[in-house]
Amino acid sequence: MLRLQAWGLGVSVLSPLLLGSGFLHAESSTTPRVKAVLEEVVVTARRREESLQETPLAVTALGSDYLEAMGVSSIADVETLSPSLQFSQTNYKAPAIFIRGIGQRSGNPVLDPGVGIYLNGVYVPRSDAQLLDAVDVANIQVLRGPQGTLFGKNNIGGALLVDSKRPHIDALELSARVTLGSDGRKDAKVNANVPWAGDTISTRFALSSKRSDGYIENAASSHNLFDEDRTAFSQRTIWDVNDSLELDFFSFFSRIDERGTPYNCQFQNSGAILTQGVYRGDGGENLQAACDASTALADQFAVRQNDDDAVYAIDNQMHALTLRLPVLGFDMESITSYAFQNNIRISGDSDGTAVRSVSVGPNAGNVVFAGGGMAAPDAERNQFTQELKFNGSLLDDTLNLTFGVFYAREELTNTLDGTEVGDNGLVGIPASAAVGLPVPLPVPSELLLPVQANTASLADYENETKAIFAQASWDVYDWLQLTLGLRYTEEERSSIHTMVVPDYEEYANRLNAQIGSNPAIITPVVHAMDGIYSPVSRDQYFAYQAPEVPLVFLPSIAGSTTFSEFTPLFTANMIAPDELASRLNLDSLIAYVTVSDGFKSGGLDVRSTQTGSNIQQFEPEQVRNTEFGVKIDALDQRLRFNVAVYQLDYTDLQVALYERGNTNTEVVQFTGNAGKAVVDGFELELTALLGNWTVNANAGYTDGDFIEYDLGTNTADGFAIVDRSNEAFPQVPQNVRGLVVQYDWPTDLGLFVPSLQYYYSDEIFIGTDYLSGNYDSSFIDQYETYNGRLMWEVNERLNVSAYINNLKDTPYFVGGIAVTSVIGVANRVPGAPRHFGLEVSYQFQ
Repeated sequence: MLRLQAWGLGVSVLSPLLLGSGFLHAESSTTPRVKAVLEEVVVTARRREESLQETPLAVTALGSDYLEAMGVSSIADVETLSPSLQFSQTNYKAPAIFIRGIGQRSGNPVLDPGVGIYLNGVYVPRSDAQLLDAVDVANIQVLRGPQGTLFGKNNIGGALLVDSKRPHIDALELSARVTLGSDGRKDAKVNANVPWAGDTISTRFALSSKRSDGYIENAASSHNLFDEDRTAFSQRTIWDVNDSLELDFFSFFSRIDERGTPYNCQFQNSGAILTQGVYRGDGGENLQAACDASTALADQFAVRQNDDDAVYAIDNQMHALTLRLPVLGFDMESITSYAFQNNIRISGDSDGTAVRSVSVGPNAGNVVFAGGGMAAPDAERNQFTQELKFNGSLLDDTLNLTFGVFYAREELTNTLDGTEVGDNGLVGIPASAAVGLPVPLPVPSELLLPVQANTASLADYENETKAIFAQASWDVYDWLQLTLGLRYTEEERSSIHTMVVPDYEEYANRLNAQIGSNPAIITPVVHAMDGIYSPVSRDQYFAYQAPEVPLVFLPSIAGSTTFSEFTPLFTANMIAPDELASRLNLDSLIAYVTVSDGFKSGGLDVRSTQTGSNIQQFEPEQVRNTEFGVKIDALDQRLRFNVAVYQLDYTDLQVALYERGNTNTEVVQFTGNAGKAVVDGFELELTALLGNWTVNANAGYTDGDFIEYDLGTNTADGFAIVDRSNEAFPQVPQNVRGLVVQYDWPTDLGLFVPSLQYYYSDEIFIGTDYLSGNYDSSFIDQYETYNGRLMWEVNERLNVSAYINNLKDTPYFVGGIAVTSVIGVANRVPGAPRHFGLEVSYQFQ
């Protein structure tokens, strides 16, 4: 049930000062001017151009002028401008995207993201490629709710559509923007429009560079975190071959080479596997003490973590060729694309401390291989897609049709994952951890059991998607439109996995080879089980030189599976006749009801332990979306108000899990399904023009509940079926709201536009396992931020802006991850402190 009072907005939602429509601005060729009426916004949410206020779908549309005025330079910046949209920071720096409570926080390549990003109509499959720098962007559209009919992949939570600017033949254009700011901020962007080959071919180029030293201090290193080192280039060429045929060729290249996510550690569970370890190195030997040292920095925008464990680097490229021409009375569009990723180095410091405890991810796999004297093979990802889409109308334009076919093939080769523990895998555990192990008992309390805990895996994946879709909108009357849609999708998934583990017996030989090299190393060790060795003195353990780890490739395991599903849609859209709208003192009014299904493919995942692996299948996610919406323009197009109320009924929700393994040193990560879940919510978007004032506001309420959530779990007391239905919905705040107020002040010196932006987010649950919900620290507190900007439009060519973000300089957290049963800590991702800068842009032609 929707609980409107939980919204908690500090002003009346019916106040005329806040009525508007969620930051909706159309693209134009100049910076914003004083406006007398709201502009008509054209969207492509139903794969054809329509007015936003006539589209029966919950959409936020953001044009290039507004994005620039708000200082948006990446897709993640859109979070505060659209309701029910979250970019959640979890284990890696690439954000997990959620819409209406649904997303996928794991970067596991066996999983499709719950929210899809489409760049010029091309699906971007991997979450760590989704932090696209907004280079030469024409508009960004946020589609909320499952997109199960018209889009290339069934995006069960929603979709983000990013379109770059079209080149034109009118004139040669060149523009540049430079940003300088605190924390070493140095950004530059150059755009150019070049007509050539007469009046038939034109190209737009864009080059972007973003540099920042990072705004989160790392007290254990000389390097700050949340740094930026990004370069992106794009080109878009359009060739009007003749009056019928248009060729549209787009290319995008980007390189990211940065440090990873900063974590403030909060200690939780002293019984967790890794909290019992005794660690080696400069960071100290005790995880709890190191975690407490990190917690003490939480209110200082600072962390204390291992500088080497957090890495985020990847190269991306995409090429797409679009053909547009009329065929048999329909407008045909063919989109052919190829995307490629390599130079992938991504890892997270999973313990969030200066101790060398545990790091996971692809780059951790590289470290594991290097610790064995080997080089890991280079990982590569590529995707080919082909879509044919037809748009047209029949019955005197009262029946609009969209139909087509879609094919995608994704290949991920040498996909590397790793868990690097301790000093090249070497960690000590105390005598209390020896219970149940085949070593002489009792073990004296002053002794330690050496453990070799490094592991890695290599995998090849092939994912193939085939789909056919059709959607028809029938204008039954001037005031009633009915829409029916249907998509049939087949998904084929296959994979080959190879586990890489230490040769435990040979590792014992290498430890024993050090006897006599140091007076403290006197006792030979023998391998007991699963990387655990017979006890030695503390002096001997710390005297070891961590040897090179002999690695063994276990026999590969392979699997394949197929899923298929029909996903229908029905929408009834009532368009108020002019006479009715006039009687209601409205400019326009629509009300719609939608019932639609969404589907996200299942797949195969590997559940690995230190002694072996097995492939297990997880099922597809399925959702039924029921939605009611209203869109209103009023006050002579100076007021816009859009609202949507929805319920999402989920079956087999996919979840990423971390669990304790069969021994005190084992960590098991795998993908499972929650039985059933329900998400209720509503969204408001409002815009008002009040003289020279412009007010934008948005709010979202998301109430997610697990109905059935039973999972088999290796608990501290052995294997058990654990009921987790009372667990909070992960990574999603129940309430969010945003507000932007700006004033257009024309003067003889130019147009000045001061603006103030406010954003609020409720608490967020960051837990991952069956124990996380028992700890308050598995919840990130609510927070709010205030940002200020002053734009000076000197003339049509020169624009200067100054900004200050987080005006109150209040510490807060934006996300995190709690792995309570295994690591025993909650890692919180700090938000940015107060920072400021100056932007200058100039249009040369």
